[in-house]
Amino acid sequence: MSLTRGNLANFPCPICLVPRASQSDLRRPFALRTTTDMRQIFNDAQALNGTARDNFLREYGLRDVEVLLFILFLSVS
Repeated sequence: MSLTRGNLANFPCPICLVPRASQSDLRRPFALRTTTDMRQIFNDAQALNGTARDNFLREYGLRDVEVLLFILFLSVS
C-alpha cells in the first residue's frame, strides 16, 4: 500500500490494476498487483530518468519508493 498513489490515482485499487474509470464495471477481470509483478515494474522504472520514471510508475498507480516488503520478499524466495 505504501507505493500506491491513493484513491485519486489512475489505478487506485491496492489489490488489482483496475483503472479508476472502470471501477464500476464488475464484469471485467483485471490483473492483480502481485509482489513479483510490482517489483518488476519498479525495477524497470529504475532504468529511466526522473520524469520518465515517474510517468511510467504513474501508469500503474505507483510511486518511486522502494519498500521493505520487496527486500523481505526477495530474502525468503
